[in-house]
Amino acid sequence: MINNKKTPSNIATDYSLSEFIYSCGYKLRLKHASFKQDAINWIADNSSELLMAEKPEILSLGCGTGLFDTALLKIIQQQKSQWSFTGLDFSETDLAYFRKSLSALDEETRSRVSLQYKKFEPSTEMGDHYDLITMIHFLHSFDDVLPIIQNALRHLSADGKLLIIQHNKQGVSEIKDEFLDILPNQKFQCSEHIKSLLQAENIAFSAHRIEAFFDVSMMQEMSLDTLLLMSFCLVNDLSKLNTSQQEQIRQAFLSHAEDINGTSIIRESMEAIVCHV
Repeated sequence: MINNKKTPSNIATDYSLSEFIYSCGYKLRLKHASFKQDAINWIADNSSELLMAEKPEILSLGCGTGLFDTALLKIIQQQKSQWSFTGLDFSETDLAYFRKSLSALDEETRSRVSLQYKKFEPSTEMGDHYDLITMIHFLHSFDDVLPIIQNALRHLSADGKLLIIQHNKQGVSEIKDEFLDILPNQKFQCSEHIKSLLQAENIAFSAHRIEAFFDVSMMQEMSLDTLLLMSFCLVNDLSKLNTSQQEQIRQAFLSHAEDINGTSIIRESMEAIVCHV
């Protein structure tokens, strides 16, 4: 663990991710990790329980580029003849990408999809109730997630379900904990914390473990891609650190990895948390 305490000079440094770092880092994260497909597989396997309404209305919070939702739309199409989907996100760039990806779908499907440039906050009012609300890797950037969850629950129909998919404290979260003294942007909500909040509020839920893996073999050497990927994972622009600190973080990723058939793999399980009113 690095013990260097923050000085006034580095407190003032902006460690937030630029659009370039976020975009490139996200693509690398998807390329080298299994969490996307593992989450989609779990949703597909459990879709009959998640989509029990005859004409389900679905709300996706933090839909982004439609990474998960385009797969969800295909699942819905296979099971339901009537449905509607609303996606919310606060990134116009991501929504534009989502809209572009929808062009590959038929006109009837596109007519059932509404994408809104909107931030979902504790006071946000959607004016509707939904049979399924999804928060897939959505809560990690909030300091206080409970009011967000409570507002989502208020928007559920009588038999509706809120699906939260979040990584647990294994893997990347453990690495981040080692560098709390030099990484100022610490927003990273794990599934364990979310479950403890739900239990404290007596909110009914079930939790389901989803195994996922992160191939960090590319981090055997320091490169621009390595720096971009580490920055994205730890939600801090690591180019603002000195080379010694960057190297210690790189070594931390490798030390958390297992050698599986010559590949450096970090286990980073997720949990699907299904809440209902």
